[in-house]
Amino acid sequence: MNKVPDKSVAYFFDRPEYQDQDISKFVDRLDIKRDWFTSHFYRCLPLSIANTYGFVVKSEYDFVANWNGTPDRNGVTITAKDYNENLYPVVESRFGHGIITLTYPFQLRTPPGVNLMTINPPNIIINNVTVMSGVVETDNLRWLFTFNLKIQNPNVDTYFKKGSPISGFIPIPRYYADDFNLIDFKSLVTKDEYEKEIQAALDFSHKRNEVEKNLPHRVGRDYYLGKDVYGNVFSDHQIPRKKGVH
Repeated sequence: MNKVPDKSVAYFFDRPEYQDQDISKFVDRLDIKRDWFTSHFYRCLPLSIANTYGFVVKSEYDFVANWNGTPDRNGVTITAKDYNENLYPVVESRFGHGIITLTYPFQLRTPPGVNLMTINPPNIIINNVTVMSGVVETDNLRWLFTFNLKIQNPNVDTYFKKGSPISGFIPIPRYYADDFNLIDFKSLVTKDEYEKEIQAALDFSHKRNEVEKNLPHRVGRDYYLGKDVYGNVFSDHQIPRKKGVH
């Protein structure tokens, strides 16, 4: 029976020697901060919110991966000076094609009907790496799942530092994204309503490109503060959440 409460991701260690470990050694929520952001980036609410979305997994040690460009499973060389068998993740080349697989000593469970999707840690740049996306039924799966990274360019040493995010995951209701379709907005509203939306877009464009260019940092704050171009307050406005594993 699935007893995971709503809005939660439950974890447990499936290796006896790890029963009393702290999950924060491996999993974390991200802070809004990014090392490569300047103050200008934080004035963009979409970026700031995205920075805090989902969870990330980390390594207990530094390691280097190098792919020789072949599709062979032995085409990736993993080196880690300080690695021992008690450290995680286990890093392997299981599939070839420059893909490395990360295995951790824990399992994750979600509430009924909720999947986990593996993603690149939001707005974190991992040199020479594409984080592979996968969707897992973690409410049903009674086993661990792996994180997979695709090395982009062959014959390049790709570095992964201890404690740095190397992949991410985010909960998503099953079938939620699958059922969205593109439809013509014009078919949903009256001609007058449609023309008002067009005018609002034109007015916003004028304010953004003509008025706000004279403001400090050339950026306005309407959207960040939850207002449209006419000052109307959004009925439901999102701001970045604070970091924390719950």
